[in-house]
Amino acid sequence: MVDPPVAWRVVRDAARLIREGELYVFGSAALAFWLGEAPHSRDVDLWAVPAERGQLIESMMGELSWYHEKFSIHAEVWGPETFKAPSQWRARAKRFSFDDAPNVQVFCAHPHDVVLSKLERLDPKDQDHVRAVLAQLPLTSARLDELLAEFTEPRDPEREARFQANLAWLRRQLSA
Repeated sequence: MVDPPVAWRVVRDAARLIREGELYVFGSAALAFWLGEAPHSRDVDLWAVPAERGQLIESMMGELSWYHEKFSIHAEVWGPETFKAPSQWRARAKRFSFDDAPNVQVFCAHPHDVVLSKLERLDPKDQDHVRAVLAQLPLTSARLDELLAEFTEPRDPEREARFQANLAWLRRQLSA
């Protein structure tokens, strides 16, 4: 499991490795950049711009790399299509750079965007992470509806059914 301070370290090390460009942090690890008591994550999901920098991160810091073996943590490098969030998520993302990697802009998805991105899958670990987000950053039904209105990409019927079932679960959490 990646402790929240370790998520910061992984992203900082990735920024130092690529030296310039952009890093996008999403998934549960992004919560470490927003929440006082972030849940643990087993890895740090991110993507890099330009994409070839992500290949460098994957080879040096990915699963089974020397970095993973030495620190027992790793970066999971994906493409932007992996993060299924409301369309305006970047406007809400936390943006920063590290002093020792000033030419790398880091974007960390807002926790509410992370919550919505998990609705297609929502395994038990994700449910725990959603509860942690809602405890620290409450989400109203009205705000949820605003975020849902930003989804424009169609889903196939199976994915849509999972999304709607998990959305019903999320609405129950809001009213609890």
